[in-house]
Amino acid sequence: MKNVKIIVALVTGLFAFTSAQAGELTVTGSMHATYQSETNNVTGNPLGMNTDMTFAGSTELDNGTAVTWTMATDGVFAGETGADHSMKFATPSFGTFRIANAGDSANAVDDITPTAFEEANGAGSGSYKDFGAGMDGSMSVGYNMASILGGPISLDYTYYPKLDGTTNNEKGASGSKATTFGSAQSANVKIDAAGVPGVGSTPLAALKLTIGYEHANSQSEKFTEKEGATIAANYAYGPMAFGYQLKRFNEQATAAGDDVYYDDNIYGIVFAVNDALKLSYNVIESTKVTVGQLSDAADIDQDTKAINAAYTIGGLTIGLQEAKTSNSGYVTGTDNNTRTLSVKTAF
Repeated sequence: MKNVKIIVALVTGLFAFTSAQAGELTVTGSMHATYQSETNNVTGNPLGMNTDMTFAGSTELDNGTAVTWTMATDGVFAGETGADHSMKFATPSFGTFRIANAGDSANAVDDITPTAFEEANGAGSGSYKDFGAGMDGSMSVGYNMASILGGPISLDYTYYPKLDGTTNNEKGASGSKATTFGSAQSANVKIDAAGVPGVGSTPLAALKLTIGYEHANSQSEKFTEKEGATIAANYAYGPMAFGYQLKRFNEQATAAGDDVYYDDNIYGIVFAVNDALKLSYNVIESTKVTVGQLSDAADIDQDTKAINAAYTIGGLTIGLQEAKTSNSGYVTGTDNNTRTLSVKTAF
């Protein structure tokens, strides 16, 4: 009986001296099932499934700063063991600061041309070098300002003390993990023409411009460093949206004298038939260039053209992509055509 009284007293004291914090925890997610046929490869079992879940917690400090924490489990029920974590501090006047292992500024604008369902190579046709690839998965700090000085320009920036692909636990460090990468950084800047003086009342108000950049330092001076840049323009008019994006990506060399870069041109046009049905045509044209080769004839072009359709019923979306790729994987004469049917629901 004496022990019970002591426990009751301790619990009562805990609640008496612990201040309550206003906060909440939410869970959202999606379930995704697909059927994909490979025209040029062995299809095998065409069925696929993925489940994403995002846990988000939030609270607010006395000075009005909103603190949010998120953990996204990408495909956790399909053998994926990794999770994307982020902690954000959204201040009333100075933008949002974050600590995370995901949400790279360059990767966020890899292909932002409009589409009804997926980007041209988004359903597995072809093999491309994504802008910002390899940046997510390392610990980083970042900053976002949705409106600089209240104007039409936004900024997102990410810095990696070490681009080593390691997610550290609290009170931990990655140590001397073997890698040729040093520090890295990426950024994107977006301009909304609707907020530009003298433009907001014209047809150009629907124009949105995006600029992205990434750079990763190499620990070896004789190796070419990873670097890339992109610029995109998207425009919406009535039920239609158009987009064009130009990218150049220089992958990090793995040996002295190995200098390869990629030039990509991306196009997208989408038409909303009605509130439920959208159709699009998407193209990505990519050229692999090896520096030091004797002629341009040795450059390899990989092109993917895709027709997309998406039909939305409440929280359920049915998507279809028919994609055709020539010189897949930058191998001359290799085609990779796919047909993908998707059923996705959010909860």
